Parts: sequence; structure tokens; C-alpha cells
Amino acid sequence: MKEGYGTLVTSHAAGLTVRLSMPVTRIDHSGRRLRVDTPAGTIEADHVVVCVPTTVLATSQIVFDPPFPDKHAAAADLPLGLADKVFLHVDRPEWPTNAHLIGKPYSACTASHRLSPFGWPIVESFFGGDCAEMLEDRDAAQFAIDELVGLLGSDWRNRFTPLTATRWRQEPYIGGSYSHARISKAAQRGVLAAPVDGRIHFAGEACHPYDFSTAHGAYETGVAAARAIIGEPAPIA
Repeated sequence: MKEGYGTLVTSHAAGLTVRLSMPVTRIDHSGRRLRVDTPAGTIEADHVVVCVPTTVLATSQIVFDPPFPDKHAAAADLPLGLADKVFLHVDRPEWPTNAHLIGKPYSACTASHRLSPFGWPIVESFFGGDCAEMLEDRDAAQFAIDELVGLLGSDWRNRFTPLTATRWRQEPYIGGSYSHARISKAAQRGVLAAPVDGRIHFAGEACHPYDFSTAHGAYETGVAAARAIIGEPAPIA
């Protein structure tokens, strides 16, 4: 959507009480009720939906008591890759809406530049893989500007102004971008997605059998988990 995924997600939560910066550190499922530890105290619940990046489970940032070694192993087999973006403001853009440039097509480290998405005076520069890893510790905006100036001419340098950039590897509760299965480990998505004891449910893009690495895949797994809790099973085909 034009306003971005963030707007889409928050609109789905309209009217709900949402607590941010409240990371769960432990889920105790040894008793009749679940006990969920947070910095604000322990929450008791009948069901929980665990929807976190695979890095969180693989590194045991959430402790399950008793433990789930199969879940940690599955998450480790579904690690996060890396894709980052830089956004630049453009003074007097001279291209059509949704134009596109590739910085250096013969270079292993280059950006895909989307020009004036939705007609806005911005450039969205996309980096992935090893190139994104390298630029997380460098000035990715300057890298993008240098590439664009190399394509458009030196007069453009003063027409670009950095707006913002993502650094997903450095996000403490994320640590990367889209999940991918290690070689021969695709079946681990099913292991990660399987509910435990009918009380602990798992969701997120890494749990989807074929729409992994997508927002709609994450959404579908979340809906399936919620329906299972309220007694309306809707398995993903």
C-alpha cells in the first residue's frame, strides 16, 4: 500500500492495547496455565502465539521451560538473510514515476534504485546479501548517491539528501531480514510452525510452507494460529 507496511500493520491493531518495548524472555508451560515473563512482570495465559524472527529462537532469547530443542534447531536451520534500503530526497526529479536504475550491473556490490515511487520526490535504493552486510557498517546513503551520480552526472550530487536507512542486522530483536532454509532443511518450516500441547502456537513468515519471506505469508500463519486458538482450524494449504 502507498502508506507503507507499517501503516498496514498498525491499522490492523486499531483499537487494541499494544505494549511496545516489552520483550518476552521466558515462557513457562510446566503448569496448568502458561506463565510469560516480561520486564513488566509475569503474564498468565491459556494460549500464546510466538511470532518472532528465527534469530530470537535460534539464540534462545526466549527461554521455554521445559525447553523445545526441536524449535531452536528448526530456527537455526531457517536463518535470516539481509536486505536493506536507503531513502533519498531528490530536488527536482527528471524521470517518470516508478522509473528504475541499476547502479553497477557488473559489480557484486551495487544497488537497485527505484526512482520516484508513487510519484514522490525520493529514491529508494535496495541492497542485498554480502553488499548489504558490508554497508551496514558504512555510509550506505553515500554509496547510493555515488552510484546515482555516476549514472546521472556530477550536477546531481547536491540534489540528493539522505532521509533514512535500514540496518536490519543491527536491530536487537530482529537481527536480519527474510528467512531462508539451509540446503535440505526446508521441512524445518513445518517443525517450527507446529503448535505444542495445543497451547503454544508459532507464526511468522518462516513458518509458511511456501509464502515464506513475505508479509502475506506471515499474516496467513498468524490468522491460522488465532483460528486454532478459538477452535476454527484453518490449515494453510
